[in-house]
Amino acid sequence: MAEQAFEAALAQGAETFVLTYSGGKDSTATAVLTLEWWKRRGKPVEVHVVYADTRLEIPTLHAQALGFLEAVKGLHPEIGVHIAKPLPEESFWVQLIGKGYPPPHNRFRWCTKRLKIAPMDRLVQSLPGKKAILTGVRFGESDARDSRLLLSCSRGGECGQGVLFQEAKRLNALYVAPIAFWRECFVWDYLNLVAPTLGYPTGALEGVYGGRDTRFGCWTCTVVRRDRAMARALENGHAHLRPLYEFREWLWSWTRGPETRVKRKDGKPGRLTLEARREVYRRLKEVEERVGVKLMTPEEEALIRESWGSNINGGPWTR
Repeated sequence: MAEQAFEAALAQGAETFVLTYSGGKDSTATAVLTLEWWKRRGKPVEVHVVYADTRLEIPTLHAQALGFLEAVKGLHPEIGVHIAKPLPEESFWVQLIGKGYPPPHNRFRWCTKRLKIAPMDRLVQSLPGKKAILTGVRFGESDARDSRLLLSCSRGGECGQGVLFQEAKRLNALYVAPIAFWRECFVWDYLNLVAPTLGYPTGALEGVYGGRDTRFGCWTCTVVRRDRAMARALENGHAHLRPLYEFREWLWSWTRGPETRVKRKDGKPGRLTLEARREVYRRLKEVEERVGVKLMTPEEEALIRESWGSNINGGPWTR
């Protein structure tokens, strides 16, 4: 039934299929399902796989994602494989350490648009023709996700036939969620039992999750109180990642103290003080040494120092 989504997209005039890939179970299942249909169907459209690399992905999942992309290149040389990254001036560390943005939280989740949506939009807009953007979104992932999906239906999305289908005029694209009504056990069975027989390295993905109920995000994510995905990774033989986990825990709690924030005119906390930003930078450099991985690029560090020296970023944050 999910493959009806692809036929519907063709009927609506889609000339290019864009697979938005995160490395997680749902986007991986969607990618395999789409590519195998495309091959059987006689390759009727141009296909591109786009991976949004925030440069903050949990390392175990990041490695799995890159391995999957390499496999796709080998199995389907005609397919475009792209990695979308945020602009250096929009990166997480430049915003946080350079400009003093407070760590993201539910009322000010500034990270998603800059790190994922904008890079994806730029890349999608560069691709030819009318596009069908295929996502791995599913009902049942969370109450918040279900509410957004139901809202899409009420605004004209066609759901109830095994797919979710909606048009986005801004990108001249159709949004298609072919596994919107798959149960989680279907996803895992497909990845563990079907995809590996077709040549895709998905059999180890459940081990990367360390439990089927794990939800992945950035290792720096301060929107959640506790990073269960990283905690699971530590429990499952990845003790070398502990400095990342400890840094996130420290950042979550320390930046909530009023002494780390500039006070706005209305008395509410604003951006991080310059002293606080310097302390975050110092601790992050320590983490780099302990893990043996560069977490900031030289360009990002230069932009951070430029922000520190700018009067623009000396005043209180206005949000």
